[in-house]
Amino acid sequence: MKNFKVGKEIVTILSGASNVVEALGNKIFPLVAVPNTTFPFMVYRRSYYTPANNKDYEGEKVGVEVIICATKYEDGVDIADKVATALNHARTTMIDDVNITNIKEDFVEDTFTQQINLEITLKDTNE
Repeated sequence: MKNFKVGKEIVTILSGASNVVEALGNKIFPLVAVPNTTFPFMVYRRSYYTPANNKDYEGEKVGVEVIICATKYEDGVDIADKVATALNHARTTMIDDVNITNIKEDFVEDTFTQQINLEITLKDTNE
């Protein structure tokens, strides 16, 4: 099922954005950063799945949360802006559209976080 592979597609999109690569390098992780990762970094996770369950196909959707972690507030905001710009309305061979549905920020254990919630519409494989 392609909905399980949506994280890989997100990483592919972000890896093609030179300003994101400049800011994060390869520090984009599913669920949790690897031990001893330096700041800044990004983690992502699937948060929900909505199947396409009608004959007219309204679109299979996957929710993804992206969280940028930084030691400086301004750095986190700057990186979040770059990530959001790269992902908003992105398309791939599997993704029909990416929409930002919410953003929020927090301060957790000496870390500034910027969260971007995405709703990803997958392409109809029956086309």
